[in-house]
Amino acid sequence: MVLVAESSLKTSLGAILMGGMVCTGLSGIVGMQTVLYFRLFTRDQFSTKLKVAVIFILDLLHSAMIAAASYMYFVNHFGEMDVTDQVFWTIGVSIALTAIMTVCVHLFFSIRLFKLSKGNYFLTAPIAILAVARVVAAFVTAVELIRLGSFHVFGDRFRWVFTLGLVLSSVVDFLITVGLCYYLRRHRGGTGRFDHILNAVTLYTIENGLLTSITTVISLVFWLVKSDELIYLGLHFAISKLYANSYLASMNARKTLMAQSGQSQSTSGHRLPVIFPSQRGRGQSDGDQLDLGIGTRVHITVDKTTDYMMPDEIQDTVSSEQASADRKGPSASRSVV
Repeated sequence: MVLVAESSLKTSLGAILMGGMVCTGLSGIVGMQTVLYFRLFTRDQFSTKLKVAVIFILDLLHSAMIAAASYMYFVNHFGEMDVTDQVFWTIGVSIALTAIMTVCVHLFFSIRLFKLSKGNYFLTAPIAILAVARVVAAFVTAVELIRLGSFHVFGDRFRWVFTLGLVLSSVVDFLITVGLCYYLRRHRGGTGRFDHILNAVTLYTIENGLLTSITTVISLVFWLVKSDELIYLGLHFAISKLYANSYLASMNARKTLMAQSGQSQSTSGHRLPVIFPSQRGRGQSDGDQLDLGIGTRVHITVDKTTDYMMPDEIQDTVSSEQASADRKGPSASRSVV
């Protein structure tokens, strides 16, 4: 083990403490969003619910590892001057769990981008490959940290592995954000309200992509500049929470988007309205009058329906809401997204 300077010791322990506190707060938000999801989207497919449950369980396990690591640093090894150079197994497991969480969210948004781009393999395949490479680098980091048991030794031998993992994570975030924004902007040109919805989705995509990417880049900077202090590790604690919240917020945002899209659509799901006026006579020259030749004039009103392509999750939500409305009676209105 390497003897750690007192100033570095205080900074490292402070970073672990603050990182653990932020991690706990973000984990509470993940739990709240999970409960909100299961209350709002009871009709979602089982596979979708399973994905949300897996994200929640991974986040819970990650929080448990951080809590255990904090106990080891602050209680079991209290007073040891080299404690911040020691790597406990819980730290390695937390890094592996962060990698699993990250690749799950990256692949989720990659699939969304694939569908939004109408099957553009040239864009989404490299993103998926980079996401898998990122998780491989993270697993190598976790295994070697546990095996070596020292941050200093790991930095001397495998510094590039952890660096590669953080760089790949930032690159994938950037590519997904740019790709989603590009294809969302391409679908502009509908009604004013539909453009407003696309603007909201685009802004949401940018905010979530930047949040995870900036946090990862800051952690990378501290790893490269101050590797003898564990500030980068405290930031790394929060990365998995940000990805989990990004995924769950994306799922829960469908309710608001579905409501906004429903307001912008006509009630085209009604039966075709037919009005039989009391007057009788020959048909008029108007385009909406039809002379049946039997002395009765039929007035037909046709509602116009405009179809827009939105993310699949919104379509699923609207479909489930429509199915519920249809069961309630023939007067239920219908929204097309």
